[in-house]
Amino acid sequence: MITPEHLTGFLMMHAGFRAEFGRLAEACANPRDDAHEELLEEQLALVLDMLHAHHSHEDAHLWPTLTGRAPEAADALAELESEHAVLDPLVAAASDRGVPLAGRAPTLRRLHELVNEHLDHEERTAVPLMLRHLTLDDVEADKRRAMDDFGRRRVPLVFGWLASSADAGLLARSYADLPVVARLLFRLFWWPAYRRRFSRLYGAAAPVIAILES
Repeated sequence: MITPEHLTGFLMMHAGFRAEFGRLAEACANPRDDAHEELLEEQLALVLDMLHAHHSHEDAHLWPTLTGRAPEAADALAELESEHAVLDPLVAAASDRGVPLAGRAPTLRRLHELVNEHLDHEERTAVPLMLRHLTLDDVEADKRRAMDDFGRRRVPLVFGWLASSADAGLLARSYADLPVVARLLFRLFWWPAYRRRFSRLYGAAAPVIAILES
């Protein structure tokens, strides 16, 4: 049996998805210039790729594991999987570079709404099952898969995006779970670089991270 702290990484991804599609919808409606448009396309591609990977892992690994250990939850987990299929056409439309970004902004707004509804459902239904039925080995395997999805070169970018999205408590738990070297890199390099990227993307200052202010 695991504790809520063991699901910090999983919930950090949820926080990232909850925030970013809304930010992108607003910014993509009116890109400032070609450079801004290309940066938004890059950010959108990253977040859509992470969403696809997250859902693929749930469908291929997490839901089957939970169904095997809690057969009575099979219908509820199948419903969550079906919601992934509902999101797929919106993901495809959002990634279609044949349509100008401004033309995709309404799709992103709808994706923001449906992703948040789906994550609410997932956290009500799946998280309690995860806490009852997953092991530490399961959690560690999921972390390894997530890091493979990030790719070494994208780790600083993904960590910055997630840090810009999580609440203070979740972020503090995630930061404390990082190896010492990664914490140092985040403080000195990754977060300062992402703050600059955030400003270029959204024309606003990145959120203040209290754990880095002390």
